[in-house]
Amino acid sequence: MISLKKILWQALPLLLPLLPTPLAAQEAPKRVISLAPHITEIIYKIGAGDLLVGRTEYCLYPEKAQAVETVGGYLNPDFEKMVALAPDIVFLFPNTDMDRKLQMFGMKTFTIPNETVDEILQGITAVGRVLHREAAAGRLAAGIRDTLNWVQQQMFLRDSLTSTLLLVGRESGSLRGLYAAGKETYLSELLVMSGGRNIFADVNARYFDVSKEDLVQRDPEIIMEFRIMEAADSARITALKKDWEALPLLRAVQSGQVEILTERYFLIPGPRISRIAMALHHLLNRSVE
Repeated sequence: MISLKKILWQALPLLLPLLPTPLAAQEAPKRVISLAPHITEIIYKIGAGDLLVGRTEYCLYPEKAQAVETVGGYLNPDFEKMVALAPDIVFLFPNTDMDRKLQMFGMKTFTIPNETVDEILQGITAVGRVLHREAAAGRLAAGIRDTLNWVQQQMFLRDSLTSTLLLVGRESGSLRGLYAAGKETYLSELLVMSGGRNIFADVNARYFDVSKEDLVQRDPEIIMEFRIMEAADSARITALKKDWEALPLLRAVQSGQVEILTERYFLIPGPRISRIAMALHHLLNRSVE
């Protein structure tokens, strides 16, 4: 009597072609589209920029990426153009609806989360695996970890943590529409590594609206306001800082510790997070001098 185990082993060669092949084990993609700036940066950092045939209009770094064909914005890409570019794979950050639409058009997709430091590092490794650049991705992730470890070691030398507001949005010319970053975000994690304490670390949300009353109650020692501005001239920076004079009770306002951070990379959770950590480290050290 033939055993079930023997039958399965005999049938295995016939079944294997029908089983899904892990993406990383397939032939290396030759044509790639990126639908997020942090993914575009990863692709170039691991030496795979020559594979990129499409990007969003927000993928501006490194500069050579700007020569690549644009496919519109992340939320409103030109699907017809993307199909015409015939990508082997499309990288995007989590968006179930977008993922479904891309697959409906016959495109293979790969999602890269980027909300936390761990997700960013895992994303680098994942892109390297899919594009068969594992060694380069490993070196990139290791270099970032080394910098973050160094920054964190300096934090342990501090006597206390600096209470900090991480503001990622508000209306210009007023303190309306205040939008803060909470605990489970890469900005908050990098702040803690650098010797800061997020005043909204207890809020169970990543990004959320806050009121002026909330700020007065929590009274940060330093305000870090992140704004992407194409023309960050000194007059505009001065005007943005002056807006905070509407809350003279805040320690950060009284001591002049209001920082307007306009470099685009601060709001791109990708390979330059080590640079963000270094910048926050220097800002916090300067604030306690």
